[in-house]
Amino acid sequence: MATGMGDMAFMLVRGPRAGAPSCGGGALAAHSPDGHALELLTPQRVPPRQRHDGRAHNPHELSFDGRARMYTEICETQRLYAGFSSRTPLSHRVLKQVPVTLIRDIFLELSASTGFGAGEFSKEALDAVGKDVGIVRDRRAYFLAKLVDLIAKTLGDMSIVDELRPELLMTDVLLRNRLLRELYHAA
Repeated sequence: MATGMGDMAFMLVRGPRAGAPSCGGGALAAHSPDGHALELLTPQRVPPRQRHDGRAHNPHELSFDGRARMYTEICETQRLYAGFSSRTPLSHRVLKQVPVTLIRDIFLELSASTGFGAGEFSKEALDAVGKDVGIVRDRRAYFLAKLVDLIAKTLGDMSIVDELRPELLMTDVLLRNRLLRELYHAA
């Protein structure tokens, strides 16, 4: 039987649909065709049917006000560093997280170009910030505390030390963006 251009043919299958959910089928088969139980995919290992989100969690994205504050901080940081020719790109995606290693890299670039903070940190202390070993959090907190203290002394504003404490900096991306801006002003 010939079908016209707009006709469609369907194949009807008796019984429940089989096949992987990603292929349009129903639930995953529990038994193989020869009757053996399939235990290859446990419920914990079956991927969800949602799209995977490849971004790190940011608590400021949960509300409109938090997102607006975050975008304002990011734009202010990008505006300030726009005139500074940096080999480290300050993209929106990076500034949404601001890893401590980025703060270290920006400090090193500013120090190389302006001389700010030259000799304040040993090479081992700076290298330890980026290593993934057991006491990294303490080393990063020490680096942040010493950097904030250096910025406060340079700017003559010791209130920065209380506002940008290391334990707060480690948990809040808005404060890390502010630290980048304060670092630029101090340099």
